[in-house]
Amino acid sequence: MIQELKIKQNYSSIKKSIPSKIVFFLFTIILSASSFSQSNDGTTVTGTVTDSTGELIPGVNILLIGTNKGTYTDLDGAFMIEISENYSKLSVSYLGYKTQIVDAKNKKSINIVIEAEENSLDEIVVVGYGAQSKRNVTGAISKIDMKDTENLPNINITQALRGRVAGVQFTDNGRPGQGGDILVRGAGSLSASNSPLIILDGIFFNGGLAEINPDDIASMEILKDASASAIYGSKAANGVILITSKKGTTIKPRINISAFSGISDYSFTPRLLSPDRYIEKSKEIRRQEGIDFDPNDINTFLTQTEAENFRNGNIIDPYGDISQQGRIASLSASLSGRSEYINYYISGSYSNENGLIDNDNFDRLAFKLNLEAKINDWLKIGTNTLFSETDESGLAANVSFIERQSPFGTWFREDGTPTQFTVPEDPGISRNPLRASFLRSEEDVKNNLFANFYTIIDIPKVEGLTFRVNYSNNYRWIREYQANAQDIYLNTNTTSASKRNWKASDWVVENILNYKTKIGDDHSIDLTLLYGSNKNQIESTIASAEQLQSDLLGWNNLELGTIFLSESNAQEVSGTSSMARLNYTYKNKYLATLTTRRDGSSVFAANNKFATFPSAALTWIASEETFIKKIKFIDFLKFRTSYGAVGNQAISPYQSLSLSGTTNYVFGDGGNSSLGIFPSNIANPDLKWETTYMTNIGIDFSILNKRIDGSINLYDNSTRDLLVRRSIPVATGYTSIWTNLGEVNNRGIEVSLSSTNIQTDKFTWNTNIVFSHNRNRIVSLYGADLNGDGKEDDDIGNSWFIGQPISTFYDFVFDGIYQTDDTDIPSGSQPGFVRFRDLNGDGDTEDAQNDRGFVGQGDPRYNWGVTNTFRYGNLELSVFVNAMQGWEGRFNELDPTHTGDPLRPVNMYDAGWWTEENRSNTRPSLSYNRSTVGHSWYVSRDFIRIQDVSLAYTMPKSILEKLKMSNMSLFVSGKNLATFTDWLGPNPEAASTSFPLARSYNVGLKLGF
Repeated sequence: MIQELKIKQNYSSIKKSIPSKIVFFLFTIILSASSFSQSNDGTTVTGTVTDSTGELIPGVNILLIGTNKGTYTDLDGAFMIEISENYSKLSVSYLGYKTQIVDAKNKKSINIVIEAEENSLDEIVVVGYGAQSKRNVTGAISKIDMKDTENLPNINITQALRGRVAGVQFTDNGRPGQGGDILVRGAGSLSASNSPLIILDGIFFNGGLAEINPDDIASMEILKDASASAIYGSKAANGVILITSKKGTTIKPRINISAFSGISDYSFTPRLLSPDRYIEKSKEIRRQEGIDFDPNDINTFLTQTEAENFRNGNIIDPYGDISQQGRIASLSASLSGRSEYINYYISGSYSNENGLIDNDNFDRLAFKLNLEAKINDWLKIGTNTLFSETDESGLAANVSFIERQSPFGTWFREDGTPTQFTVPEDPGISRNPLRASFLRSEEDVKNNLFANFYTIIDIPKVEGLTFRVNYSNNYRWIREYQANAQDIYLNTNTTSASKRNWKASDWVVENILNYKTKIGDDHSIDLTLLYGSNKNQIESTIASAEQLQSDLLGWNNLELGTIFLSESNAQEVSGTSSMARLNYTYKNKYLATLTTRRDGSSVFAANNKFATFPSAALTWIASEETFIKKIKFIDFLKFRTSYGAVGNQAISPYQSLSLSGTTNYVFGDGGNSSLGIFPSNIANPDLKWETTYMTNIGIDFSILNKRIDGSINLYDNSTRDLLVRRSIPVATGYTSIWTNLGEVNNRGIEVSLSSTNIQTDKFTWNTNIVFSHNRNRIVSLYGADLNGDGKEDDDIGNSWFIGQPISTFYDFVFDGIYQTDDTDIPSGSQPGFVRFRDLNGDGDTEDAQNDRGFVGQGDPRYNWGVTNTFRYGNLELSVFVNAMQGWEGRFNELDPTHTGDPLRPVNMYDAGWWTEENRSNTRPSLSYNRSTVGHSWYVSRDFIRIQDVSLAYTMPKSILEKLKMSNMSLFVSGKNLATFTDWLGPNPEAASTSFPLARSYNVGLKLGF
């Protein structure tokens, strides 16, 4: 983008973070269209600008005082400016540094050294198609300080978002290398995607975040309101994540090496019945069911396999037997630098993570090339290129079978191979979690080649006018191969093999025109215009075979099969975009941003392929006012407000069209197979964009001599014309149709605070706090009132209720356990069964029509995180605590019959049970079955976690000079060290998965030459 390539940078904050921190925008900017008439007797002055260490600084503002004429230092920190007899004094300013006045009169060359200004608020923030100082940002944008996570073993960059950004919810699924789920300011869509848009180096990135090496990232910003994200129009309703990779900063080539390694174990192991408790369960269920057994004869309450293993002392540890040693390792190296004409950054990395579950692994190989060449004073060309290969081959052991495993089952035969059933007397309930992964070979490899080629033209003789062309091609391909070997202990042929080849090609072309000028002393204008087009093409082919004559060649010879199946498909999505954005500044304290974007997409119906998304923002930098300057404790104060619209097109193509499906059927007496075609999708010629209307009010401040910085945002987002697959009567010949209906609202508050609590010559203590609260609710659905009660009807089948969150739980309300002395036990219940609340007071507590209510929601009401950083000399300790609160999750594992009838050889969660001797009022008897009434169990997912702790040591400069190194640091860290929660499963963040959350211990080293 033009502004991304022509912008001032907060070089100070980046340089202070670590010597090897890469500055991410190193390009020359032409400041303004000059109204100053240059005299014929003018003198050209050249010079350089450096910091106190002698390092050249690009992007420094050089203004000729008394005129509106100015320039910026180039990639080498050099500048050239025309002065005159009457105007020779230069104002030298740079974000994070003190402004200096230098007299250049009678000088041909001048070298200027500028001094750093501590705790500057004016860091550079990428805003999309450009960048601005944080001071002048009008939208709600959060910048992730990559320094906060540089000493953490993060293989996926999404882990940098986890609890560190107000308004961003990241839930980790516990899998190695995985990205989890990201929500920005809540869920706005019922059926379409709620995932944010990813922009890598200014271009749409359709790959996964797991494909990007965190060591290649210079900055990451989250665009949250309409003013910030409307420039991306149709894809920005769910927020935008901007990722900018590193570039070269030093004339001397610099090599940086980063490595870390560690081991991991279970952060929490769910509590299943111990062998003794399992025997107690087996006896108790027989007592409750009135089944005769001899408590002294295990053969009367255990199966033959269980009894034999009990007598032989063979006890199974299910989580131990399904586990492997968790490990993590990463190595990356980069070469970077710049010269007068070339800027380059080249890196390569390899990362490996073995999860805690057997055969659950992740590998990534990644390469990055950022290269820019300055052809002459007005032309630059460059590329940002990424190649990555991620390997998730292998089928993980089946964790969903764990909780049902009898502690006295047989997992392995004498030859060490897994059994088919751990308790063969009951094969329907005792499948071995390791068997499928043992018999199956699996290759799952994803490749991504992403490149953006760009040209930047500084229009000659038109100062401040720049034209940029981007061409990006993102080529992705996946191979998923599987082969199931023959189980030699079975007589039937169980072999099969399949190959799936998938590939996608995305291209984007963007033409961007940018004009920046200053009118007089008070007015500044920054205008950006864009026109572009894009296309996405996907195709895949699947071939499979069953009952192979030999399984030795696996998927490499499908002809050996006797039953064959093939499938292929393809799709294409194309679009066009145009955008205009105007940034206007008056007297450096009143700012306005006006944006409009028009998008067209082929996924929508012919009547509604185009939509326009406008936005506006106003900002007042109140601390520039004289009456505010008199308030001594206020260093900076800014008020922001914005309103606008953004869209969501995240549905599959062709959904607005009438589609046909195919099937094979037997026709005639000969038994021959024929091809049949049938209608599969009903057309909707009026299907259109899902649109979110965003309102944001914000305040940014710095007080007490910049000891406390903060930002507060209030927002209200209404998503209308929701893209929903709506059920329709089957009499139409179809079951559903994509349509637009209803409205969803997200309203909340975000608070970010950073403070310097203690600061001395040797010791500092800093605290960063983020807090967010989001209220999500459905405002409208179908607009129908079929029961005539004067209120819009809910959609109970989909659990969508007017006035309630999208993710809500509507169920019978738990009210304790019936006891033996209760007199109101209804028919069908008995002591030890669950009591429900009588919501309508009619005496019937199990009326599904009238006795169900709202028992919780599936997204947190509150997210907060606190980071404390302590520095003493070259030693730094960082402690990060993360929390999510105000949400619940289904936990039907609490039901005694969840894993099967307790009379069968199944284990269960050890949460207790009701007996006549132990009359629990929270847990039912073992003979209770929730399916009789049809309710679920719910547990709070609230948690507070000590998520990251790191201790780092940076080598003193004196030692580095002797070693001829630019930097060296060592760190030790721990991740997910302790979680405080009532959730009984492996991970409250990912309630729907049984994969455990890993606690890891790591050591790392960073070197720079």
